[in-house]
Amino acid sequence: MTHSPARAWFSVLAVVFLLPAVAAADPSAQMARYNVVWNSPSKDATGAMPIGNGDVAAGVYAIENGDLYLLLAKNDAFNQNGDIYKTGRVRLSLTPNPFATGKAFKQTLDLPTASVRIDADGVNVRIWADANRPVFHVEVDSPRELAFSARPEFWKRLDDTKDVCIERNGRILWYFAVGDRSVFAEDLKFYLVEHMIDKFPDPYRFNTFGNLMTGKGLALKDGTLTGKGKRLDLVIHAACTQTPKAEEWIAAIERQAAAGADAARDWPAHRAWWDKFWQRSWIVATDNTLPAEAREKLVGEAPSGVREDEDGAALTAQNYNVFRFLMACQSRGRIQTKFNGGLFTQQLRVGSNRGRQGAGKQPDGSWLTHEDDRLWGRRFTYQNQRLLYWPLMMSGDFDLTRPFFDFYVNVLPVRREITKAWFGHEGAYYRENIEPTGGERDCGSTQKPPKTKPGEPYKGWYHDYYFTAGLETLAMMIDYVRYTADATFRDQALVPFAREVLLFFDKHYPRDEKGKIRLEPAQVLETWWVAVNPAPDVAGLQFCLDELLAMKGMPEADQKRWRRMRGELPEIHLHEIDGRKAIAPALTWDRKRNAENGELYPVFPFRCFGLGLGTGDIVEWTMQHRSCKDAFACRCWTQDQIHWAYAGRGVEARDGLVRRYRWATPICRFPMYGREGPDSCPDFDHFGAGSTALQRMLVQEAGSKVLLLPAWPADWDVDFRLHLAGPAVISATVKDGRLVAWDIQPPERKKDVIVHQPQAVPVRPTIPANNLPLRAGCDSNGANRFRGQIARVSLIRGKLDQAAVARLAALDRTKPVKDENVAGSWLGPKVGDALPTKPDDLAGPVTFEAWINPGADEKGRILDKLTAGNRDGFLLDTWPGLSLRLIVGPREDVFKGVLKGGTWQHVAFVVDRGYARVYLDGKRLK
Repeated sequence: MTHSPARAWFSVLAVVFLLPAVAAADPSAQMARYNVVWNSPSKDATGAMPIGNGDVAAGVYAIENGDLYLLLAKNDAFNQNGDIYKTGRVRLSLTPNPFATGKAFKQTLDLPTASVRIDADGVNVRIWADANRPVFHVEVDSPRELAFSARPEFWKRLDDTKDVCIERNGRILWYFAVGDRSVFAEDLKFYLVEHMIDKFPDPYRFNTFGNLMTGKGLALKDGTLTGKGKRLDLVIHAACTQTPKAEEWIAAIERQAAAGADAARDWPAHRAWWDKFWQRSWIVATDNTLPAEAREKLVGEAPSGVREDEDGAALTAQNYNVFRFLMACQSRGRIQTKFNGGLFTQQLRVGSNRGRQGAGKQPDGSWLTHEDDRLWGRRFTYQNQRLLYWPLMMSGDFDLTRPFFDFYVNVLPVRREITKAWFGHEGAYYRENIEPTGGERDCGSTQKPPKTKPGEPYKGWYHDYYFTAGLETLAMMIDYVRYTADATFRDQALVPFAREVLLFFDKHYPRDEKGKIRLEPAQVLETWWVAVNPAPDVAGLQFCLDELLAMKGMPEADQKRWRRMRGELPEIHLHEIDGRKAIAPALTWDRKRNAENGELYPVFPFRCFGLGLGTGDIVEWTMQHRSCKDAFACRCWTQDQIHWAYAGRGVEARDGLVRRYRWATPICRFPMYGREGPDSCPDFDHFGAGSTALQRMLVQEAGSKVLLLPAWPADWDVDFRLHLAGPAVISATVKDGRLVAWDIQPPERKKDVIVHQPQAVPVRPTIPANNLPLRAGCDSNGANRFRGQIARVSLIRGKLDQAAVARLAALDRTKPVKDENVAGSWLGPKVGDALPTKPDDLAGPVTFEAWINPGADEKGRILDKLTAGNRDGFLLDTWPGLSLRLIVGPREDVFKGVLKGGTWQHVAFVVDRGYARVYLDGKRLK
């Protein structure tokens, strides 16, 4: 379905302009609804909760019957190879122990104040990283006297260097010194630009980082700070400097400590910083189809790896706001936040140590990863990195973008010299992977890009001819200038960067017989390895050149060159699919190897097509026929929800976002770190992509036009405030499917706003509907047959709790279940039997139960109502062998090895919106 901006505008114009501007509650206080709460201590180091101030951060965990820990990190704690190490760990013991088993416990990540609060056995603990200085505070307030004991902990690093710990002046300080080691020179020599070694600062050599710990009233003895009392303010300073002498680092951190850090004095200023942060922008949403008491009921953990919160809108908004918080916690230092964990890498409990340096095997056979371990390592991988920063424009967090932009501008001289040395022409290219040094180890089949000439055969590889990163960075810089009107950034960052990146494309590719640039050899991102005129690059050139030519204050010499280049660009190639136009991945394309939709890059990030440009129908048709649909089950860096929003399809965007945000991870406790595969854990690009999509569902821009609610579902209430180009700020409230108020500042921008109505959402059954019968013991084709016995199958309307399921499991399996909510109870069904059901039986919450006696190594179906190869119904089976697997639509839960062959067992599952639970013999499987 396409939407007419004109019709949408006239339908509500007369009403909305008469309504008052949005008047939200206190933005900081309202974030408390998205706090993460745990009601028990953690079992081990995987139960860390994040805090940070943008430069320093920590994972905080309280161990049952144990102590309180802070795993410390700093933004620029590089080792000699460019890996970011932890700076240490602090362990605080309290006696009597408030974390003992059976004692009251509540731990809260308090978003309004950016602190972790622990209330345990009457003892109150508050842990925070001061927003205004590199200092952590651990405050304890107890109704009775406690004994305190605080000490640092160390571990064997991934290289042979050891941390140094010193006790002096009643304080403990420790540091890691890289010393006279660095791969910087090696990187530049590899790319034939060793003449740059003395012209560019080495980011690694002599890097020294660590902490200093002190506390009023604490005495130092044998490497531990100890004391007694009812109150404590444990202070942990952090510092990182590049110095050949450790004494200079020691002097620097002691000067910092001498300046003082006092919790009572510094807390108000810390609170003020975060209050202003939350006032910049917000998105608060809830599902208006739920009863009031069921809304915004968010569970603080998901040990199964899937979040079951019923309110999908609140789940989405929580993920959005927590991601914003996490970026503020780690993107105010020198270095851009790494997508693969940033400052919040932590120990994870994994099933294998494959690829895990330093992992330790645990008694239960699992592995606990190393404190400094990080999948995908030191590199900045662009497909991932960019997504952390796109949503920061609309959220107004411009200060958090600067480490990202500064990096690409600062390495520009190195990139320019590498381009000249390797390709022999001017300009600067940026590929998918880049080192903190500006080099690009491990990028491409030969690390350096091949010098294939146009017309020569080539096979391609993941990054061989992939130069899109420079163009997308340029597009983001353009947006930054449009959103901030920052003329200094325009002149000192945007123009020099644009000049070199565009010059590379100008010099690197030949012209065809019509005088048009022919991008060959080339590839479409990492997906199509052999291509001519790839859509991302052509669209990126068009978008960036058009925006630069329209921007005021640009140098005339650059404008003249860019106008000439714009006239030489080829068109973005469109092709026909079933008689309708769609965007093609390239002019020609071949060798598909990955899962990116390059044909949608002309929609986002390079906005050449979209609803606001009158081409929403082309975007929609391209989405319907995209190369990769719902890749990685909507996880990671995939952009489907963003593109659905630009097509004006609010329901599809909503469904994809809820599916994205239901993913948690079973390998650590914090529920908003994403899921390993294909990326790491934490996986922040997963949340950046979702945040960008949510913003574009609410607001889109096309030139000076502003589309309000271009892809918003009517079943989600929302109150929001977002930033726009201009600069401008827009806010609105949707209540019960109706836009009830909106405002834009400055007010003269009202003439640019095109208002859309929230989109009606079709009523969908809890279990996706299809025309297939419900079958016992096999799939819809008669295959995957159950080899054991099935004694009874029952379908019960409604969501049974664990006690009700346990009562079912206690019933005689030879007798049918009888209740007014039982839609069917079938005794002794044979393999292949169709069990009669009505459409309404599966429309709402539903429970299935069955008695089974599996065969040896049973892998067959128990129940099936699913089209083979599709996710249009459900199945319950025993794959991959004596296991229980439940598939409901896109969701899949697998519990391996839980069944016993040759034994009668009761199985059940309960399904509702966002909710699927599997039971064995009356007990829930987790």
